[in-house]
Amino acid sequence: MRHARDTHGAAPVARSARGLAAVGLLVLLAACSGGSGGYGGDGGPSASPSTSPSAATSEPAPSGSAVALTAGSSVVGLPEGVAAPPEGAVAGASRTADPSLIYVITFGSSTCPMVADPDAVATGAAGADEVEITFPEPTGGACTADYVPATTVVALPEEPTGDLRVLLGPAGDVTLPAGSDEVEWVIDQG
Repeated sequence: MRHARDTHGAAPVARSARGLAAVGLLVLLAACSGGSGGYGGDGGPSASPSTSPSAATSEPAPSGSAVALTAGSSVVGLPEGVAAPPEGAVAGASRTADPSLIYVITFGSSTCPMVADPDAVATGAAGADEVEITFPEPTGGACTADYVPATTVVALPEEPTGDLRVLLGPAGDVTLPAGSDEVEWVIDQG
């Protein structure tokens, strides 16, 4: 005896499954293009740099763009004129043409770059030229698995009078010699 199979109910179920898959794909694409919780954005240039932390960490300029010499400005890439970092570099810093600002260079995903907060925090005793760079907490989101530099312009609490020690979070620290604009790199020892 042959059993008849009900094919009338299968078509709506298949269409519903395809529809749900399409909606899921759209949600995933929107999450990827909508930013990375403070670390990326759509990669487009910011209309105007700002010194507020939320604006400073939302949309770095695309790779190849020049970074504006304004606290909180950022770009995926290295500052103009900086050569490729040495092998094993995990972070770096250098002075800028403005003695009240420094460049902070980090490495990570190009779609979710690790962008520093726009203002350095003074550490230690008064008169000691040492600052700590802070970074906002990542809030999730899809990121590419590439490993590229990102540069942030960071304001110093006061202009240094000599060498400047820069604490770069868990990456380590560097000392910027007085009068030098060369990048000092933190090299991974592991």
